[in-house]
Amino acid sequence: MIRNGKPIDHSNVGGLWGSLVAFIVSFGLFVGVCYAIGFWTLENVWVPGIAVLVCAVLAFLIPKQILGRGDSVDEVAIHTPASHAVERGH
Repeated sequence: MIRNGKPIDHSNVGGLWGSLVAFIVSFGLFVGVCYAIGFWTLENVWVPGIAVLVCAVLAFLIPKQILGRGDSVDEVAIHTPASHAVERGH
């Protein structure tokens, strides 16, 4: 990730609130899966099963595909000095 024309560490330096929100959303989906599993019986399979599937997919999809865009780095912004990055809009 690039901030102010400089690549930041992979350890999410300065991104505590974003990480906290992502954790809360993902953990909430996990709790939703655990709650839906409690309603799973042989007579009632489809609604809890679909809820579990949707919550589990979202719990993996949101952090991986929506928040984890490590491959979308602008190459020009990496090699541009910080003083010129603001002028060029990077």
